[in-house]
Amino acid sequence: MQMQWKILQPDPERVLDIQHALQCHPITATILANRCIGTIGQVTQFMQPSLDNLPAPTLLKGAQRAAERIAAALNKKEKIMIFGDYDADGITATAVLFNFLKAAGGDLFYHLPHRLEEGYGLQPMHIMQLAVPQRVNLIVTVDCGSSSFEAVAAARRFGIDVIVTDHHNIDGHLPDAHTIVNPKMADQPAELADLAGVGVAFYLAIALRTVLRAQGWWQNRPEPNLKGYCDLVAIGTVADMVSLQGVNRVLTRVGLECINKGPRPGIQALLNAAGIRHTPITAEDISFRIGPRINAAGRVAHAKIAFDLLNAPSLASAQPLAEDLNALNIRRQATENEIYKHIIKNIENRPASLTCKSLLLAGSEWHEGVLGIVAAKLVARYHRPVVVVSARDGMAKGSARSIPQLDLHSALTRCEHLLERFGGHRMAAGLTVRTENIGKLQTALEAAVTDMLQDQPSGPQIDIDSEIALGQISAQLIDELELLSPFGTDNPAPLFMAREVKVTTAAIVGRTHRRMVLCQPDSCTPPVAAIHFNIEPDCPRLDAFARLAFRVQWNRYKGNKEIQLVVEAF
Repeated sequence: MQMQWKILQPDPERVLDIQHALQCHPITATILANRCIGTIGQVTQFMQPSLDNLPAPTLLKGAQRAAERIAAALNKKEKIMIFGDYDADGITATAVLFNFLKAAGGDLFYHLPHRLEEGYGLQPMHIMQLAVPQRVNLIVTVDCGSSSFEAVAAARRFGIDVIVTDHHNIDGHLPDAHTIVNPKMADQPAELADLAGVGVAFYLAIALRTVLRAQGWWQNRPEPNLKGYCDLVAIGTVADMVSLQGVNRVLTRVGLECINKGPRPGIQALLNAAGIRHTPITAEDISFRIGPRINAAGRVAHAKIAFDLLNAPSLASAQPLAEDLNALNIRRQATENEIYKHIIKNIENRPASLTCKSLLLAGSEWHEGVLGIVAAKLVARYHRPVVVVSARDGMAKGSARSIPQLDLHSALTRCEHLLERFGGHRMAAGLTVRTENIGKLQTALEAAVTDMLQDQPSGPQIDIDSEIALGQISAQLIDELELLSPFGTDNPAPLFMAREVKVTTAAIVGRTHRRMVLCQPDSCTPPVAAIHFNIEPDCPRLDAFARLAFRVQWNRYKGNKEIQLVVEAF
C-alpha cells in the first residue's frame, strides 16, 4: 500500500511568535507550531515540564474518597490486598501503591494474576481463594476492575470493600464498588483523561499522602518522597502507549530524570541485561528495550518476576531476575515470530483478504500472551485494524490493535453482541468470543470499520514536520529537539524530509540495520551519518534517494556524540 507523505504547513506568524518568545531555532518553532499546543505560555510550559504544574489530585473524581477509606484501613490495621494486572502498566502500578502503603505501615499483600491460568481482572475466584481466607478487609485494584461486576458483588457479600482504580474505557454500568477512580468516567477533568493505570495509582498515592499528613501520620515515620516513584510511573506510562501530552509528559519526563540520575537496582540490572550503556535513557529505550522485557514476564511466565525485579533491594539480587526477563523476552520473540510468519504466509496465500479494511486472524492454541504484539506488527505491515485470536475449548481469546484514524474500542462496542467480553482503549483491546461467532465477528467488525473510516483518507500517511537540507542540521537544533521529548503517542519525534540524498558509504550492522553516510551533492556541507533500523530482507538497498524521511538525534557512544539521522521512509 502506497505511503502518503504530508508536509505540515503551520501558520507562519505562529512560528515567528514561538521563535521570538522562546528564542529558539526556527525549525524548533515550526515543530511546536505543528503540535498545536495552545498559548505561548502553554508552549513554554511544554518545554519546561514540572511536577508543580500537575493538576491537583482532588480534581480526580473518587481519589479523595478512596484515600480516606485507605487511611481508615491503615488506622484500623485492616488487611489490604492490592490486585494488579500482568502488563508493565499493571506491574508498575502495583509497585507504586504497594511500596507507598508499606512505607505507611500497612498490613497488605499484592496479587498479580497469571495471564493464562487466571485471565484478566479481579474475578470471584480471587475473592474466594485469596481475600476471604486471608481475612482481607479492603481490596484496591490497579489498572483493572472497571468490569469486575461479579467479583465486586462477591466481595460485598463477605463485607469486603473494593476500591477500583483503572483507566480502561467504561462500557455503560460500573461495579457497585466502595469507590471507583477512573479518568474515563463522566465528569472527570479532561487533563487527566489519558492517565495510565500507574498514573491513576500515583495520583491516589498523592491524595493519600495528603490525607495522612493531615492526620499527623508521618510524625513517627518518614514521609515517602513520591518523586522517587516517578521512574515506575514513566515505565508504565510509556509501555502502555498512552498519550505523552499534558500530565503524562510531566510524569514521564520527571521519571526519566530519576532513572538517569541513579536508577533503582532493578532498573539498573535491566539496563545491563538489555545492553543499554548510553545516557541519557529515553522514552524510546523504555518502549523498545525495557518495557518489552517487563511485559515478557506476564506474557510467557508470571508477572511476579518483573515485580520482584523492580523491588529488588540490591543490584546483586536484581541481576538474576533481569537475566530471567531477558531470557523470557527472547522466548517471547521466538513465539511471536512463529505466529507472525504463519499469518503472513496465510495472507499471501489469500490476497483477497487485503481488500478488507480490517483483518481478523484466528488460530488454534496460539500463545495468548504474544497476540497483542503480533497484531501490532500486522498493523504496521498492512496499515489497518487487526484482531488476532487463539481458539481452544470453544472459546477464542485475543488482542486487537488499531490505526490512529480508528477508535478500536468504539468499533468493538458495535460488535459487543457477538463478544463474551472485551475492554481496552482507542488503540488496543482484549476480547473473548465463542469460536462459532468468529466469522460473524469478522463481518460485523468489517462493517463497523468501513463505516467509521468512510470520511477518513485511505492508506497510511506520514506527517513531515519540515522539509530541510542536511546542512540545516546543527548541534543547537538537536539540543532543542531533545527538549521536546519524551516522544511517543501524541508527541512523535519530529520527522523531516530531504530531497536528492546520496549514499556515500553503507554497511549492514547487527544483521538487520543499514548504517550509511549521506550527503546532498549540490551542497557544500559535510556528509552526515545515518542508520536504517530493522530493514526487511526485500527492502531495496538504494545508493540515492529522491526523497528521504528521517529523524535527527545525537548518537552517544563511550562519552562521545555525533549527529545521526534515523531513516523512517523513502
